[in-house]
Amino acid sequence: MKIIFIAIILLVFSASNIAGEVRGKKEILLNNSDVEVVRLTYPAGAESGMHTHKHPNRVVYFVKGGKLALIPKDKQQQAKSINVSDGKTIFLPATTHNVKNIGDTEIVIVETEIKGN
Repeated sequence: MKIIFIAIILLVFSASNIAGEVRGKKEILLNNSDVEVVRLTYPAGAESGMHTHKHPNRVVYFVKGGKLALIPKDKQQQAKSINVSDGKTIFLPATTHNVKNIGDTEIVIVETEIKGN
């Protein structure tokens, strides 16, 4: 009986933890030796999870803009909040960070990374 109770408690905590994680969707549009192009969709509250951009040339086009937090891995650096309108294009340097949609609307991004030297 004790084992069943513990199993139920673990299941409840696991389910609540999984339900709390909202991840964005990543769709690879093109990936070869020269370039990677991805479409990223972030519903309100969704995040990318910590990840690294190792290629220095990265352009981000906002199909649907919104409010994002760019959270660096390095805790010494401050998180940056940006509010981007539909159709805007920005350049971002290589980094390790988490991206989180902190607005109320879905954000859709097409990101291009040039893999050159």
